[in-house]
Amino acid sequence: MERVVLYPFNKITQGLLRFRDLLSVDIVSVIDFVQEDGQDAGEQVDGKHSGILIHSSMEAGLKDADTLILNDPGTTFGGNKGVFAEHDLAELWRKLVLYASGRGLRVVSVHEIYDRDTLNWMAEQQLKIDVVHSPQEQLFQEMDERYSTGGTDIECYLGQFEKEALMFARPRTIKRVGIFATRGCIGKFTVQMNLYRQFGALGIPATAFITEPTGFLFGQPEGDIFKFLAHRPLEQYPYYIDTVIHQAQQSGSDWIVMAGQSSILPTMNIAFNSLRYAMLRTFDPEYVLLIAGYDDDSAILDAIEILRIYSRRPIALLLPDKLETSYGHYEIYPLEQRLARKLELEQKFHIHVLFTEQAEAAVNLILEEANAILAASGK
Repeated sequence: MERVVLYPFNKITQGLLRFRDLLSVDIVSVIDFVQEDGQDAGEQVDGKHSGILIHSSMEAGLKDADTLILNDPGTTFGGNKGVFAEHDLAELWRKLVLYASGRGLRVVSVHEIYDRDTLNWMAEQQLKIDVVHSPQEQLFQEMDERYSTGGTDIECYLGQFEKEALMFARPRTIKRVGIFATRGCIGKFTVQMNLYRQFGALGIPATAFITEPTGFLFGQPEGDIFKFLAHRPLEQYPYYIDTVIHQAQQSGSDWIVMAGQSSILPTMNIAFNSLRYAMLRTFDPEYVLLIAGYDDDSAILDAIEILRIYSRRPIALLLPDKLETSYGHYEIYPLEQRLARKLELEQKFHIHVLFTEQAEAAVNLILEEANAILAASGK
């Protein structure tokens, strides 16, 4: 897997394009059946010419590639039901997979494929779609050694108390940055990777713990919950997070940066809430950044309280330049409005406020906080 084609031009693909300098593969092109044919994909994402074109033609898009990477699982998700139906994307996804397989390309999905109809179709067509997991087998092996995860349900439940006490008692020297938000689809991954890139630019060893399903493409540990559940039960996820942190520390990283999934605020799903706070408590970020919107003061207040109770109060709020209003559609905020909102938040919450694209300023603030803590400890 060296020269890859991405399908479709969705948020995952855009994230890979935005951070293509950090990838372990080369992007040859993008295939999309909705976008205008022939556009430069890089220019659409960050305004920079990339030479990576968007193709509606399967033949043109797959030329010179060895791998097709599917960034959607062939079924509706993330609010794209209308687009799927309008353009018959489920059927086009299958045609693309057949075409790529017929040409001898490796087909990789970043998502676990669990839709029964899709799995039955793959079996009928005798198709293989690889779901690549960032180095999870090695992590699972170390996790089992650290936490002996076998046993009956009762033994596992009773053993959790002892294992969690052990987990929280183990010393950590690696510094941890957590990025959270008052809502989903607001730029957490973008902020995470900008910080990771900035640490690298400063020559500071860092690891990105990527909760998107694309960690393997960056050579970084991955925390996508569906990929995890394909191999292990949910109650082991905190042990997995702790093992990721330990392995990053052992590899020589001074920092590890994680972005939470969705919003930090509670939902009506009890299991998801439990997972969210287990992740927060286990990762235990020392430096917290909270991405906020433009009309969500009550949500900001609630998020700050949740973070204070389960972790630490944010050292800064971050303001995005745009917010998704529906699948693939965004409201873009002019600089004047962003500056006014920045001042408003600073005055109301008495906290640093930065724009999401200010990675250098964010890292400098984090390093200042770390140095202040070190000085206060007398070390």
